[in-house]
Amino acid sequence: MVISNFTSILSDPRIKTKNMKALESKVATIIKDGHDKLQLVVDFDYTLTRAHKNGSPVACSWGVLHEYRHCPKEYLDTVKALEDKFVPIELDPVLSIEEKLPHMVEWYSQVNMALQKSGVNKDWFEKMVCESNCELRDDTDLLFNILKTNNIPVLVLSAGCGDLVNAILTHFSVNHHNVNVFSNFLQFDPNGKIIGLVPPIIHMYNKSQNATKDLDYFKENRLRNNIIVMGDSLGDLKMAEGVEDSNVVLTVGFLNKKIEERMEQYLDSFDVVLVDDQTMDFPNAIIKDLLCIK
Repeated sequence: MVISNFTSILSDPRIKTKNMKALESKVATIIKDGHDKLQLVVDFDYTLTRAHKNGSPVACSWGVLHEYRHCPKEYLDTVKALEDKFVPIELDPVLSIEEKLPHMVEWYSQVNMALQKSGVNKDWFEKMVCESNCELRDDTDLLFNILKTNNIPVLVLSAGCGDLVNAILTHFSVNHHNVNVFSNFLQFDPNGKIIGLVPPIIHMYNKSQNATKDLDYFKENRLRNNIIVMGDSLGDLKMAEGVEDSNVVLTVGFLNKKIEERMEQYLDSFDVVLVDDQTMDFPNAIIKDLLCIK
């Protein structure tokens, strides 16, 4: 079996792995079993989207809202204070996930309350996306078009804002029939004003079977037991726990910042780490080999 695209890309300096033999074995099994056995479970912010462009940061899904010129200052001040308090806890390498969980619940609960008072309207969404600098990684459209053509399902599992995730995917013409978004969706009053988040609230550390076990998506795709998981945080490693009787789970980690500080932990956790890679070259190589595309 020739795995030409995958073999070629392994020489790219952006691609790191601690166990090349295990990585090659997983990819070989995914290719051998065919596209009918495959599904993708992916994070959105800084996984499907770029982390930066030309040295400048790009907006995440929540950032599209927060950077919109008509977003109320009182709401932004509240969100900034919450981020200053909770982001260091979220990223603390010493605290366990169990220790972080109550803080994440408190954070999102307070964001929910702030949204209810924000006055943000549903009619703003299309304009917000058009005016933002949010972009998908290079060749995400190529990847998603190939997956659509071959009916390979994609679950986008995001702790961001689901309404904006959908709006961004639609803006970049990749919100296809095989794409399913599970995220924090907004509740609106009859006039389109945001009045909160639809439960359950999804944060970085509950993207697991606890949050996704009842998803129809996993029931409908229960026979697709080879999974490519893509994320930019350690919490994303749990995203495929909703898959029963999984065969191969290939974990792909995008390491976007604090590279030297986090490299060892990412290499210990993900099958492959993509270092400051703002493209979809690696997953595209695997999918092309799977479908015999040059």
